Amino acid sequence: MKHKCTLDGYCYRLRPVKLSDAEFIVKTRLEDAERNLYIHKISSDVSLQEEWIRNYLERDGDYYFIVENRFSNEPEGLIAFYNVADNKAEWGRWVIKKGSFAAAESVKLLYKIAFEQVGLDELYCDTIEDNKSVVSFHTSIGEKTREVIKDGVELDGKFYNAVIQYSDRKNFYEVVEPKLDSNAYMIYKRMLKQRIGTLDFEHIGVAVKNIEKEMKNYLLLGYRQVSDIFEDNTQGIRGVFLAREGHPKLELLENLEGRDTVTKQLESGNKMYHRAYLTKNIEAAVELFKANKAKVISPMVMSTFYKTRICFMILPNMEMIELVEEI
Repeated sequence: MKHKCTLDGYCYRLRPVKLSDAEFIVKTRLEDAERNLYIHKISSDVSLQEEWIRNYLERDGDYYFIVENRFSNEPEGLIAFYNVADNKAEWGRWVIKKGSFAAAESVKLLYKIAFEQVGLDELYCDTIEDNKSVVSFHTSIGEKTREVIKDGVELDGKFYNAVIQYSDRKNFYEVVEPKLDSNAYMIYKRMLKQRIGTLDFEHIGVAVKNIEKEMKNYLLLGYRQVSDIFEDNTQGIRGVFLAREGHPKLELLENLEGRDTVTKQLESGNKMYHRAYLTKNIEAAVELFKANKAKVISPMVMSTFYKTRICFMILPNMEMIELVEEI
């Protein structure tokens, strides 16, 4: 079915299957004979898979996805829901590449697309009873078992008992999603550490017309000045850092004379200029955000205050972030 459903998670996204994915699908399906024991066999002929995809794209009620790594933009798996009827659908065609950590997050994203974008009320799966690892996975994430159907699945001329497991909206949001999200976030932290070392919140940049006048308001709120006022000619600003225990650190930013660095923020009435994050591998961090459609708006330069490199970027939601190299 031609559809436009897509959703990003911490590490992975689901996007619609395209004709150009045929080779990846064949390679992934044939990668591990043991895991493919309980699913229908597939030909190694890519042209046959392309024909299957063409037919799929014309079939209603069938949502097939590539599981894509947000850090690398490379595909790592397949997942789908189909046989849509009475606001329910079966989910399956779930194959993840060996070595990938996409399992939990891919299922979470599939459920959220089904419930929040398509408007379904239930997803269920039909698993061969002998496929104990998959049945166990469904149980472990909190899906309910509806029934076991004797000889409910025919595969290559042989009949197997089928375990029907499912989750409705209430069970998903109360039980299934918290379990999947916890696992997905743990994977995110691990992958982030491997890719860029750290990404720790550092401060919020606030645009002001006059640092000395504005600082009085923040002192009344319990903030303390924790740096000298400094000038950064490269960025065109005067700045000072304020901090209060239990609150985010602030950097007040004022235009240097003749410069207009924070003028747009002041004119818009939105004083929040940016959020800053410390990272041990600034080059890798820049590439990670660029791979996720963020744009570099200033070249990497040496910071007058930090004495390390910094880089400003605009995220797809138009929020500006500052990456600060941590040494």
